[in-house]
Amino acid sequence: MQFTEEEDRLISWLRQNYLNIILGLAIGFTSIAGYNYYQSSAMNAQHQISLDYQEIVKLYQAEKFSSFSDKANILVKKNPENIYSAMTNLYLAKYHHDNNQLDEALKSLSHILANSKSQSHVYIASLRLARIYILQGEYVSAIEVLSSIEDGSTDPIVLELLGDIMLIQNDKLEAIKNYESALSQDPTPNKAKLIESKLSTIR
Repeated sequence: MQFTEEEDRLISWLRQNYLNIILGLAIGFTSIAGYNYYQSSAMNAQHQISLDYQEIVKLYQAEKFSSFSDKANILVKKNPENIYSAMTNLYLAKYHHDNNQLDEALKSLSHILANSKSQSHVYIASLRLARIYILQGEYVSAIEVLSSIEDGSTDPIVLELLGDIMLIQNDKLEAIKNYESALSQDPTPNKAKLIESKLSTIR
């Protein structure tokens, strides 16, 4: 099961804008007492984590997966709540997913849900977690994850996945209901065509 164009676009946006996100977080932290000390120490620590993250991405892109995995796991373990850990976990999850190590991918995605304060990363992790549960036939777990997504009842991606689950379980009426709800939320043209194709096969 491939991850969607919408998810990849959101990750690309986050990758391009993470410096602004980090700067905002750093400014928030530095408003605490001892402004100057916390400002310098927090920014220095964050800068080092950002350098570590950049190295991890380069290792992944160069397909040096052994070094990538080692350094990625160290960063995540040392800084579980850091936004770079969420971004690193998405890389780890994709790596494990592509190598059919689905339980390991679940761990990386679940770590984001348990630790990240970034709603965008939690959203992406939730979708991908649900997709893996579907692959494993864990439909109840997939529905639980999808149900936890904020505003999921009006999210075309969430509704489509719920339709997929219903269709797999041969509940065609519920599948149609979810697919039609997804179409009513004005999905992207490519997504709309895909959902319409699914509908045409079961009507």
